[in-house]
Amino acid sequence: MEKLRFKFEVLASSDVKTNMLCITSIETPDGRTYEVPDDLKAVSKHTAILSSEVYNKIKNSLKKRHQTRSVWIPLDTNFRKIYLDAGENVQFGDQYLEEITVKSNPSPDNTSSYLSEKKNLGKAAERFLMERYSNKTLNAEQWINEFESECERFEIIQSEEKIETLKHLLEKHCLDWYSSMLIKLTVNSQWKVWRDNFCETFGNKGWSQIKYAFTFKYQAGSLLEYAIKKEKLLLDVNKQIDTQTMINLIVMGLPDHIIDKIDKETAKSTASLYNEISKHEYVTNKKDFSKNKIYTNQYKGKMDKIKPCKICENLNKGVRFHPEEKCWFRQTKINDHNRNSNKTVNNSVIDIELNNEYQKNE
Repeated sequence: MEKLRFKFEVLASSDVKTNMLCITSIETPDGRTYEVPDDLKAVSKHTAILSSEVYNKIKNSLKKRHQTRSVWIPLDTNFRKIYLDAGENVQFGDQYLEEITVKSNPSPDNTSSYLSEKKNLGKAAERFLMERYSNKTLNAEQWINEFESECERFEIIQSEEKIETLKHLLEKHCLDWYSSMLIKLTVNSQWKVWRDNFCETFGNKGWSQIKYAFTFKYQAGSLLEYAIKKEKLLLDVNKQIDTQTMINLIVMGLPDHIIDKIDKETAKSTASLYNEISKHEYVTNKKDFSKNKIYTNQYKGKMDKIKPCKICENLNKGVRFHPEEKCWFRQTKINDHNRNSNKTVNNSVIDIELNNEYQKNE
């Protein structure tokens, strides 16, 4: 042998409080590893290594407890006498070192089967970068394509694995569909059959969801929240939609006074559009003058037809512009007239009653 591989490790000393640099194992070029006994692990007992250049570098490399370094050291005459006997058996001191059996890694041919045995599909599904499927998901085919992409990313290739993983990404009534499929087809069926049945069951053949996504407009609240939701709805309908069309549809759902303030040349991406929209969030917090605008537009061009109230003029109340039927003084005049009429009627009744009493007395 021309060299040996020494594994250096920082371990706790006997008092537990201090650290100690140790040699825990020695490896030969043919891959066999030998364990150094506990009473011989301290590097201070390996005088040949202490006097070598390797030791200083190892000492500078290992600062914390449990840090390790494995270093190949060429064997000169001195090293060979200490660590090998005449038959090239690994030794140290007055004893042969015990060989350690190291578990070999699975071969490339058995990698897929090894991964399948160790794979936890439930935990893998939790790491999928996609939402669970429910009745609120717009595009079933687009969702199942994303599911297959995530399966490929996590090396979930077999049909049985995909079918089992699908269960962890379904919600509500979709789980009932999954249970029915298990009864009819079992988990050992082909993934393509499950995929086609999924698209046929949950695929929306109508236009309602597309119409909702394209006609969705800002109503109230945050402008940015509206824009993000609009983008999500459009992507659910068509993942391949181009950026400019996306921007146009988002902007068309904004109020007119907000659209007029957005610079078209600046909004080249959805991110830049969101930045522009955020600048006008304060506008939505102001008082809404839309009702006043409607009232003004309703009477626009008719102001010249409005004449001063005649009742106010006759009563010397000044020039006031309001309909005569709504004049406060007109209502007051009517009320006064009604009160006077009641008094007259009541007085007449009293006179008649008095006359009748007078005739009886005569």
